[in-house]
Amino acid sequence: MKIKHKMLLLLLCCTILPLAISVFISYDSINNRLRSELIAQYKAQAERLNQSFELSLHSMDNNILSIYQTAEMYNFVTQEQNAGEESIAQQRRVENLLKILTHSLNDFSNVYLYLDDSRQMFKVNAKYLDVRQQKLPASENPGWLKEAMLHNGNLAVVRNHVEAGRSEGAAPEQPLLFVGRSIPDVIAKRQAGVIGIDLGKSYFQNMLGNDFIIENTEIRDSDGTVIFSTLNKQHQQSEQIEIISGINDYGWMVATYLSKETLQQIAWDAVKPTVLWGAVFLLAGIMLWSMLSRQITLPIYRLVKRMRKVGQGDFSTAHWDQAAERKDEIGFMEEQFRSMVERIEALIKREYELKMSESVAQMRALQSQVNPHFLYNTLTSIYSEALETGADNVCKMVKSLSAMFRYTTDHSADIVPLSAEIEHIRNYLAIQKYRFEHRLEFQLNIPQHLLDMPILKLCLQPVVENAIIHGVSRKGQGAVLVTAREEYGVCYIDVTDTTGMLDNEAAAKLNCRIRERGSLGTSVGLANVHRRVQYLFPGSDGINIHIEQGNTTVTISWKAGMQHESAND
Repeated sequence: MKIKHKMLLLLLCCTILPLAISVFISYDSINNRLRSELIAQYKAQAERLNQSFELSLHSMDNNILSIYQTAEMYNFVTQEQNAGEESIAQQRRVENLLKILTHSLNDFSNVYLYLDDSRQMFKVNAKYLDVRQQKLPASENPGWLKEAMLHNGNLAVVRNHVEAGRSEGAAPEQPLLFVGRSIPDVIAKRQAGVIGIDLGKSYFQNMLGNDFIIENTEIRDSDGTVIFSTLNKQHQQSEQIEIISGINDYGWMVATYLSKETLQQIAWDAVKPTVLWGAVFLLAGIMLWSMLSRQITLPIYRLVKRMRKVGQGDFSTAHWDQAAERKDEIGFMEEQFRSMVERIEALIKREYELKMSESVAQMRALQSQVNPHFLYNTLTSIYSEALETGADNVCKMVKSLSAMFRYTTDHSADIVPLSAEIEHIRNYLAIQKYRFEHRLEFQLNIPQHLLDMPILKLCLQPVVENAIIHGVSRKGQGAVLVTAREEYGVCYIDVTDTTGMLDNEAAAKLNCRIRERGSLGTSVGLANVHRRVQYLFPGSDGINIHIEQGNTTVTISWKAGMQHESAND
């Protein structure tokens, strides 16, 4: 084999072998890392989705309880029905309660009320909010009614066994689940009726929304039976990685699937630039070899010929070409050595650029990751930068904003000490103070002995915010005063603004809208606080708005000693 062929073989081995090893190691490393990261991401997403289902069912149960516990509903279910005007009026009031419950369920769930004595079934259509009444035949007794009766007033979640979990061939209105409670007759000691709602395909689609795992999701019950699925027919479990969330309080779990093919494709896309750059450098090496081979081999052949002539005794140098600047043998070796060094340097440079292209590909893959604490870190960075530059106002504003963000994103409890809520309002007003400057004044007068009183979390911000938006902002300037007091076991928080933008008539109308069920509009925030206070602190008055000496005062009152048990969950 000629020396130029040996050099070509050496070039190919020194280029292709390291490239192949590098690609294999990079592909395996990236594939394993992506697998771990995507599994963790899908797992977290499945857990969040499962928690959303749990919170949704809990919210539905609260909505059911809101009319379940009313005397109107209890009397209607347990008392014998007749054709009198009072009975008809009572039925109309109960139907209105059922419509309110249906409206609160985002128009994707029907509401049912079953009376066991008369076998009457009332159904409120979610789309049209009309009430349909029918008498169930003695031979017809839906399974969900039996299951709800067996729970003795506790919440029952019953799966519909007719094609549950499948959307093919099922009617659009076919329910997948029933959620409800039986209504006990305390005097007769029996279950007098059942109130419940159905959950169909639209409910699960609404919960999934635009989630990135929507096409690879299954909702299962505690025994592994599929309740709802978005998997297509081509789904092959052997080609997927199954990721399952934990079981929520209702026995549900969420299963997602990560395609192995997708994972391999992502890994290949990450190492593809390395392969392409390696091929480019290989072609460049071959071209460079073609150009340099003659410059390397011809001087060697000439050297061999000269050595033979010298061996034959021909010491003449007259026929030597002038390419060799030095006339002695050492000079000639140095020149060849210099050529060899240039070639080695070219090989090292190509290998270095190959490694650099691999590192760039790995760095680009790493840059695609997102830090979940980005916002906290950003606020901290802004605070540090402002502190270094001496921007004290910016430091205070960022510190208040960070404290507000942490307070509002902490969902560990609905009931907090009054001191925590006041500190939150202090941060909110401090930020608004930077906006309005001298046009806004505020005072927080809270007695020390009331700071440990329990209060509904985030109940003051909507009230203070309304005072600023509809009072100070509209008038251009004003003051906000927050005070607290306790009288006969009832706590009061007064939020007063001095702008005088509200008269007695408007205050009376606003009080009516706050107390209306299902009311919408600009008072929805105050109505929400009002109802939450009454629910979590039974027997409390909630919110009241009154005008005194031209000032608008919004009072929140609650019985701190009557805290609802669910507030501790």
